[in-house]
Amino acid sequence: MPAPMTTHDSRQPAWLERLASLAGMAVTLALGWLVLGLQLPAPPARDAGSLSLPQAAGLDACLVEPAGYWRGRLSGSASLDLDWHGDGLACAGDARPGERGLRLFFAGLLPDGKHRLLFVLGIAGQARALAGHEWPTSLTIIDEASASFFHGPEGRCFTRISELRPLPAATGSSFRIAGMLYCAGAIAAVNGEHAITVGDSRFAGRLDLPEP
Repeated sequence: MPAPMTTHDSRQPAWLERLASLAGMAVTLALGWLVLGLQLPAPPARDAGSLSLPQAAGLDACLVEPAGYWRGRLSGSASLDLDWHGDGLACAGDARPGERGLRLFFAGLLPDGKHRLLFVLGIAGQARALAGHEWPTSLTIIDEASASFFHGPEGRCFTRISELRPLPAATGSSFRIAGMLYCAGAIAAVNGEHAITVGDSRFAGRLDLPEP
């Protein structure tokens, strides 16, 4: 993944602008992690570059049948092919706050075998209407190796859901959800001035909703 780049702004320090932007993103991400029952580290009192990322390892294994997967490609200063499946994939899904659609989480190891890459899809559609349609999707990517956050708002990316199948052995409203994500243009870093391009990505994961 590309290393963060720094340029100076005559109006105010560049790190201050990045920290202000990152603070807003951290609030949004914190809601998602809390829903998943994870604990976030305390925010640092220094600059954005010292931010400790949530541990994607806290996500559960992707327990769906047939097995879940994430397949796609990232391009930037370096290219990365992703093919996560089986024990190499962690996933989760839930409702976004305020009945604003759904969130899907996918995480897998980077080639260094130590750090995770996390995708968070915010789909602007309700579960019962998802399959067979295209939905505006916000996309957040967290790269633990470089401590980078990337974010594309709704309208930059879209999701087409091809499958929403109940999981018979699960309690409550649990589903296997599969589809494709595609984005128009690069996704900018929140805590830097670099960007990555997300190629068309195919996925299958888990969505857990409260009982109707």
